[in-house]
Amino acid sequence: MNTYAEIDLEAIKRNIAEVKKLIAPNPSTSLGARFMAVVKANAYGHGAPAVARAASSAGADYLSVANLKEAMELREAGLIDPILILTESPTSVMDEIVQYQLTQTVYSFSEAKALSDEAVKRHQTAKVHVKVDTGMGRVGVMPSEAAALIQKISSLSNLKIEGLFTHFAKAEDHDDSFTKEQLNKFQQLLPKFSGIPLKHAANSAATLYHPETHLDLVRVGLLMYGIFPHGGRHRPINLKPALSFKSRVVYLKKVPPGTPLSYGGIFSTDKETAIATLPVGYADGFPRRLSNRGKVLINGKRYPVVGRVTMDMVLVNVGEDRVNVGDEAVLIGTQGIESITADELADLDDTISYEIICGIGKRVPRIYK
Repeated sequence: MNTYAEIDLEAIKRNIAEVKKLIAPNPSTSLGARFMAVVKANAYGHGAPAVARAASSAGADYLSVANLKEAMELREAGLIDPILILTESPTSVMDEIVQYQLTQTVYSFSEAKALSDEAVKRHQTAKVHVKVDTGMGRVGVMPSEAAALIQKISSLSNLKIEGLFTHFAKAEDHDDSFTKEQLNKFQQLLPKFSGIPLKHAANSAATLYHPETHLDLVRVGLLMYGIFPHGGRHRPINLKPALSFKSRVVYLKKVPPGTPLSYGGIFSTDKETAIATLPVGYADGFPRRLSNRGKVLINGKRYPVVGRVTMDMVLVNVGEDRVNVGDEAVLIGTQGIESITADELADLDDTISYEIICGIGKRVPRIYK
């Protein structure tokens, strides 16, 4: 196996423990908010079933995913934890939502009614969380319409409204004004629905920077994987990245000065040098924008990526150093005293760390330790 992602499940457990130290007591109960482990997008590229098991063993109270397919993957892997699907599902799959005891997000009456009908048919009770759009602008009922919708949903048979939630758009920003505005809109609704047990709003950034948002439950994704939200704010906890992305040198050759390398010949050698080939490319999640910009670690030293990153291969200029076929190359992670982080790749790719780790391809095996 020449290219793979190594996932440290113990790091995930330790990160959860660190985040839990930050969780503020709920003023109404004096208990810490519950912990929801966000494992959507294949657990941000880390592998959802394995990460979900680790999170559950570390005390996560809830799991959350983006859609039914992701939820079914966890159920089929034997996970029996509560699972929240964070967006509405098509009415055509409500039978599976009820059958597999999944908790469904709703923000329209038609979806809730379809779920209620299926629950009645199966003589079961389905749980829902109602999402309110306080400023993200994607999905969710508007605050001015939330009370009427919740009242209508409450009248449906075999349906339990377990949660009410919103999502912050700028919780990592130094300017807290928009987050405070969103929280205020959400909190204005809460007294009307004291019977709903789980009110939640905090994502990773809010969990880290805004303890007043913790409420009954926090939804933690990025922090669990040992990565901080973008923005460079003070970081009060000690986290360890759980993912390393690695490859190996599969070919070495010396080339003379003036040798163009890879597609388009955008790099030419200025002297005789050794070029190492790694069997990893943009199809594996090593971005094409790292052409002539990225670095990799070999034998504890940084070496530059040269020429275009191709679909399946990348070239590295190792100069006159002693490098051998079979040597490990670290794309994200630590080797010796040197490290390359997902944030570093994200800066070079003009994106965010979320995209980097989620972009590691399915053909890259995940190795757990």
